[in-house]
Amino acid sequence: MCRFVVAVGKFSNAKETLVSIGRSLVQAASMDPYGKDFLNEEKHSDGWGALLIRVNNSSTLHHRSVRAIFMDDAINIVSGFLSSAYDSTVLMMMHARAASTGTPINVFSTHPVKTETADGFELYMIHNGSFYRDDIAKEVGIGRDYAVRFNDTYIANLALARRIKGDITRDDLSWILRFTRSGANLGIALVRDDLISLIIGSYYRVVDDYKKTLREEYYRLYRCEVPGGFVYASSTVIDYYKPNIVGNCYVLDNGEYHKYYIHGDGTIKQVDSWKLLI
Repeated sequence: MCRFVVAVGKFSNAKETLVSIGRSLVQAASMDPYGKDFLNEEKHSDGWGALLIRVNNSSTLHHRSVRAIFMDDAINIVSGFLSSAYDSTVLMMMHARAASTGTPINVFSTHPVKTETADGFELYMIHNGSFYRDDIAKEVGIGRDYAVRFNDTYIANLALARRIKGDITRDDLSWILRFTRSGANLGIALVRDDLISLIIGSYYRVVDDYKKTLREEYYRLYRCEVPGGFVYASSTVIDYYKPNIVGNCYVLDNGEYHKYYIHGDGTIKQVDSWKLLI
């Protein structure tokens, strides 16, 4: 499965702040004790990607690679885009993938996956966990021959985009969570002309077995503060590789999702907090 970070804020030095967070993700992907214990996945080596948006000057980088994040030039790619980002509002979604058994490894299935809504807005998703891909495809009329070319996250994002009418609602999120196979730790960004809707949260299936504690450790999602903003991060990033700039962390409840609006002028506002019981 996967490790990810989502960071947003008005940073005095976005490059320094976000590169520090990105480095911790690279470390977590290269050696993940939680992944090793829970899934026998020590490394997340099946591709990586990032979405970076400098809100104030409307510039965007969407980068994806099937190379392992710790074998690629990830930090320099992020650093280069942020080289002149001072006193800027920036959104960063960054993801390292360990593909589920039998799922395709290709650039389309590398997160953040991307599609468009009926309104022409861009929808991005990063995901730790797994959905029932074929069930989603059947529900919305996506043919099996098409669906098998992509992973579950790509199909989930495509299906979600078909439901969205203007903005992502609680009902939209609840609908896609119905198809959760193992977990749905999510970062979702709906990008419009002058507004970004950002949803981040955690959900996983609770199973009363010998891996119950390991499962909780693996799917644990933190929200932490950084100078000028905040970051959501997978458990390994914080518990083993937490950057010095990160503090005041807490763990989201299972089923807890937060929604933010990032406006074109750079202001950030939390507009909802949902506890979804699936």
